[in-house]
Amino acid sequence: MRFGAKIGLVLLAVGVLPVALLGLVSYTVSRDELQRTVGRMQTQTAADLALFTDRFVSSSIESLRLAVAALPFDELAPGETAQMLSVPYRQLSFVSILAVVNDRGVPIAGPVLERDPEESPALAGREPVTDADVEAFSRRIPPAPPRPGATALGAPYRGAHGPVRIAVALRIAKDRTLAAELVLRDVESRLAELSGGSSLAYLVDARGEPIASGRPLSLTPDERVLSDVGFARDLSWSRLVRRAGGERWLSAFAPVKGLGWGAVVAQPMAEAFSASGRLRFYTWSWAAVAVILAGTLGVVLARMVTRPVARLSRAAAAIASGDYSAPVAVGGRDEIADLGRAFAHMTGEVRRRDEEIRTFNRELQKRVDERTAELEAAQDQILRTRRLAALGSLGAGLAHELNNPMTAVTGYLAILKKQLQGTEQAEMIARAQEQAGRVARVVEDLRAFADQEQATPGQRFPLARPVRAALALYEDRLRAAGITLTTRFEEPLPDAQGDPVQLQQVVAHLVENAVNAMPGGGALEVSLGTVGGEALRLRVADTGKGIPVTIRERIFDPFFTTKDSVGRVGLGLSVSHSIVEAHHGRIVVESEEGAGAAVTVLLPAATAAHLA
Repeated sequence: MRFGAKIGLVLLAVGVLPVALLGLVSYTVSRDELQRTVGRMQTQTAADLALFTDRFVSSSIESLRLAVAALPFDELAPGETAQMLSVPYRQLSFVSILAVVNDRGVPIAGPVLERDPEESPALAGREPVTDADVEAFSRRIPPAPPRPGATALGAPYRGAHGPVRIAVALRIAKDRTLAAELVLRDVESRLAELSGGSSLAYLVDARGEPIASGRPLSLTPDERVLSDVGFARDLSWSRLVRRAGGERWLSAFAPVKGLGWGAVVAQPMAEAFSASGRLRFYTWSWAAVAVILAGTLGVVLARMVTRPVARLSRAAAAIASGDYSAPVAVGGRDEIADLGRAFAHMTGEVRRRDEEIRTFNRELQKRVDERTAELEAAQDQILRTRRLAALGSLGAGLAHELNNPMTAVTGYLAILKKQLQGTEQAEMIARAQEQAGRVARVVEDLRAFADQEQATPGQRFPLARPVRAALALYEDRLRAAGITLTTRFEEPLPDAQGDPVQLQQVVAHLVENAVNAMPGGGALEVSLGTVGGEALRLRVADTGKGIPVTIRERIFDPFFTTKDSVGRVGLGLSVSHSIVEAHHGRIVVESEEGAGAAVTVLLPAATAAHLA
C-alpha cells in the first residue's frame, strides 16, 4: 500500500472516526431526550383535547337537563308539548333536533327542528336539518334510562353534512323521554385548530375507528396500535408510528374517560425532532469535511511527515478521550503546517459543537426541572387547601354532630321513665348506652378522619352494610313521625373503599334532614345501585318541603342553615360533603320547593388495585 494511502488511513482512523463517533453518540443521546420531552408535551396536548371533548359533551347534556327541568311535561298535551320544546331548542345552539318519545320509541311530540335556520336571525349559524338527518337521528336514539333525570348517549355519527352528532335520551317523566341531537361543532373546531400546519388531531371511538378529525385521514395498522393499547390500559401515552406512505409521525393518545372515546394528536417526526436532525446534519457534514481533508493530505504528504503525523495522532487521541487542550503544531507554510492548522480548526469546531450540545442539554434539563417543580408545588398547594377546608368543616360541625345521638339517648331515657316508672329494663338501657357510645365514636372517627384521610385508603366493604345500619337507627323515629320507608338495593353490587363508619354518618345526616323536612309525615325512599358498573349510587328521596332555588348552591357551606324557615339543612350536609369528597365521591341535590328533594351520593367502586 502506498505511503500516501497509509497516511490517509491514519488520518481517517485518528481524526475522523472519533469525531463521527462523538457526533453519533451526541445525536443519539439528544434525540432520545428530545423524544421523551416532545412526547410528554404531545401527550399533554392530547389529554387537553380529551378533557375539552368530555367537558363539552358533559356541559351540553347538563345544559339540556337544566333547560327542560322546569317544564311540566306530565301536564301537557302532545300539541302543547311540541310548542314547549321550542323554548329549550332556541336556547341551546348545539341542539339540532328535539322530540319527546315513549319507552317504545314512538314519538309523542315533535320533532322540533329547523330546515333553513338562516331565515331566522335568532337561529343563524345552526345546522340545517333534512329528512335524511331526521331518519338517521331516529335510528340512533338510545334506550330510555330508567330513572327520571338520567341520560343515555348513543354512538357518534355524521349526517348528510355538517359536524359529528350524538343522540341523547333524557328521562323527563314516566313513559316519556326527551330525545335530542347534539352537534359537536365546537369539538371539530378545536380539532381543526390543532390540525394547523403539518400537525393532525382526531377522535376515535372504542374500536379505534375515527369519529372526527381536523382533515380527512385513514389510519394504518401501526396507528391503530396506539389507540388499542391506550384503551386496553386506560393510558395516555405517545409513540412513533408509520402513516400511509411510510412516513414516521410522533403520535400521542389520551382516553376521553366520560365517553369511551380517545383523542390523538400527531406530528411528523421530522418536524418534532428537527433540532436533532440539524445536529445529525452538522455531525455528518463535518465528518465528510474531515474525510476529504484526510484523503487530500494523504495523497499530497508522502514524505517527511512521520513526526507531524505522530503529533497529529497524539492530538487526535487526546480529543477522543475528551481533552481538547492538546497542542497542534501550526507553524510554517508547507503542507504539514496546513494539515496542522486544518486539524486545529476541526478540533475547535468539534469542541464548539460539543459545547453547544452540552449547553442545549443543560437548558433542556433545567426547563424540565422547573416545570416539574411548578407542578409539584401546585399539587402540594391543592392538597393543602383541600386538607384545610376539610379540617375546618369537620371542626365546625363536630359540636353539631353531638346533638343527634344525645337527643336519642334523652328520648329513650324519657320513654323508659314514663312507661316503666323505675322498673329495670335491660334493652332500653342498652340502647341508651349504645347511643352514648356512638357520641364518643363520632368524635373519635371525625378526629381520625381529619388526621389521616390522606394517609390510609380505608377498607373494602359492601356499601349496603352502613346504609342498613344507619336506617336501623331511625326505624322508631320514622314510625313515630308517620313516614313510610322504601328501600331498593340492586344485587349484586361492587364493594366500596373507605371508612364504613363515616359513610354511615353520611346516610344518617341525609335521613335526619329528610325527617326534619316531613314533620307531618310522608314517604322516604332509599335506593342503592351502580353507574356503569364503575361507580356506586346512593339516593335518598323524600316528599318534604324541598329546597328553594335561591339557597340550593349554599347548602353545603359550613355554618349555613335554613332550619328556621325550611327545616332542612345545616352543618350535617357540610360534614357529609367533606366525607364524600374524602372518599373521592360527589353529592348531587335535586329539589323543587314544595315538591320534596332527592340527594344522590356517587362513590367510586373498589378496584383491583385496592386488593393489594
